[in-house]
Amino acid sequence: MSVVIHPTKAQLIRTTVQLLETKLPQDIAVDEILDKSGISKGSLYHHFEDLGELLEAAQVARYAAWVDRSIEVLIGLISQAKTREELAAGLKKVTRLTQDPSYAATRYSRARAIANAEHSPRFRRALSDEQGRLTNALIDLIEEARNKGLYATDFDARAGAVLVQAYTLGKMVDDFVDEPMDPETWYELIDKVVDKVFLS
Repeated sequence: MSVVIHPTKAQLIRTTVQLLETKLPQDIAVDEILDKSGISKGSLYHHFEDLGELLEAAQVARYAAWVDRSIEVLIGLISQAKTREELAAGLKKVTRLTQDPSYAATRYSRARAIANAEHSPRFRRALSDEQGRLTNALIDLIEEARNKGLYATDFDARAGAVLVQAYTLGKMVDDFVDEPMDPETWYELIDKVVDKVFLS
């Protein structure tokens, strides 16, 4: 059952999420959020302890949106695949979509949120809920693929779920270098990992 968020609180989060599309959290000021949202300072501090809590809520909302999109794509893929070949073809498409250089900003955003949670127990708890939701969804999808006879059974499902997330996020180490690798070489390597680990 989804949690109902007060409309004013939801608007403040939405506005901050929009600002995070072009600014770093530390570059966003309270007055900017209030001007853009049309909400008063008193209302902001009624719903949030401080600006930091609002910025954390917005980062969690962005992270959750990425989680939801990822889960939706994978559910569609696994529910439609009837053979290992179909699943392999679908996973190759997902790899090319999620690992594309154009998604570098998304990888940076995810890494930034994770790093920002290091020194904030409040933020860590909120982000942990979303991270746990993604990991658990991936575990369920691995088990569903196994039930259909499409996935290998000789690896731990949680370790597999973490591995997928690690190589997806880890691509960012090549996103900012002067001479990045040819994306096709990366896709081909991930295809081999998928074939050898998940589908064999």
